[in-house]
Amino acid sequence: MKSSVFSILLMASFLTGCTSARFYHDAPPLAFEDVDYGYSMTSGTIHGVHMAWHDSGGEGPVLLLVHGLASNAGFWRYNVDALTASGVRVIVVDLPGYGKSGKSSLLPYGMRFYATTLEALLAYLAVDRATVAGHSMGSQIAMTMVLQGSSRVQRLLLLSPAGIERFGDGEGRWLKDAVSPEFVINTSEPQVRANLSANFFSWSDSFEWMVEERVRMAKHPEFEQFAYAVSRCVAAMVDEPVWHRLEELQLPVLILAGEKDNLIPNPYLHGGKTRTVMEAGLAVMPDASLEMIPSAGHMIQIEKPAIVNETMRGFLPDR
Repeated sequence: MKSSVFSILLMASFLTGCTSARFYHDAPPLAFEDVDYGYSMTSGTIHGVHMAWHDSGGEGPVLLLVHGLASNAGFWRYNVDALTASGVRVIVVDLPGYGKSGKSSLLPYGMRFYATTLEALLAYLAVDRATVAGHSMGSQIAMTMVLQGSSRVQRLLLLSPAGIERFGDGEGRWLKDAVSPEFVINTSEPQVRANLSANFFSWSDSFEWMVEERVRMAKHPEFEQFAYAVSRCVAAMVDEPVWHRLEELQLPVLILAGEKDNLIPNPYLHGGKTRTVMEAGLAVMPDASLEMIPSAGHMIQIEKPAIVNETMRGFLPDR
């Protein structure tokens, strides 16, 4: 029943929210390793896991970019070059289970696991101090790094952050039950398009790469492990909350969110305005500020890259 409800809502979004449709039924499979992010990736063993990342290098302030649920490092493609050109040392990662990083049902996917892995990556790269920018689930991971006692996180940039909105026990069980590996695997191309277009205030044909990438990767044998990671991440976001510890974030925090975010608050369970959720987090964080971006949805770093890049650069320390 829950899957049927999701299907109806997503199809409704597809029918009303997309300006065009291209279909990839006959397109060949796309290996995760072959996806073009627009920049090269390095790989190595971090925290016992094969992990891929891009490091622009340089002597400027370090910015670690952490992607959200069901995405990859390529979702920062409109940000990396601009930030690098402004003198920032940008490190962007594929979390384990995603993109070009390792995938396995034996990995303990979770917020604490990811936080520890990112801490190990910074140590491997000899980065003592960094600003961590997370998008959506990436924000919850970034906050978890701080709450686990990381001394390397200097500041937090929370883009369309998960982790601030509260979910009751029953709501959490519903979410975990709804997003199973089978649900991810069996998502049709129209539903994929609906899912992705719902992340935007205004969908553009220039974002079509996301649909093609996702549909073609679903034909690759590795996709089953990706689907497992997505499902476990949804469960971990529920089971490892941070909303009740936001007052412990004793460092500078900037929250960036779109005024027209269709995903926060959860439209199926809560409804309401994104600003209300973000202001609730702002009220309890000791050293936080909030900037709401007009005419923007959940994927603000893609939909409004110039604004996001300028705002992020302005928040960074000089070194």
